[in-house]
Amino acid sequence: MTTLKTLTLAAFMALSPVISLSSINNAHAAEPAPGEIIMLNVNGLVCDFCAESVRKIFGKEEAVQKVHVDLANGKVRVDLKPGKSMDDAALEKLIRKSGYALVSIDRNVAK
Repeated sequence: MTTLKTLTLAAFMALSPVISLSSINNAHAAEPAPGEIIMLNVNGLVCDFCAESVRKIFGKEEAVQKVHVDLANGKVRVDLKPGKSMDDAALEKLIRKSGYALVSIDRNVAK
């Protein structure tokens, strides 16, 4: 019985590096591709209620992965899901629906 345990342990230890490497490769492969990042300059954002209003409206959109509101600079960062997009008219409509005025839109690809 001791020999069987020893052989099982030896086999497990011999395969451990292979198991570890394959799990690392699988974890890397599962990383989602980056989506587009859109920075919106918005007039009228002054309080947490303002920020929550914008997050709530954008959060309902299927293409939106994450929204961050920077009250100090009047900016809204919208991270889109990989492969998704939103045109400028849709972005402006969502800002107006939130109760604010869109000043400009800057688009960047996520890194």
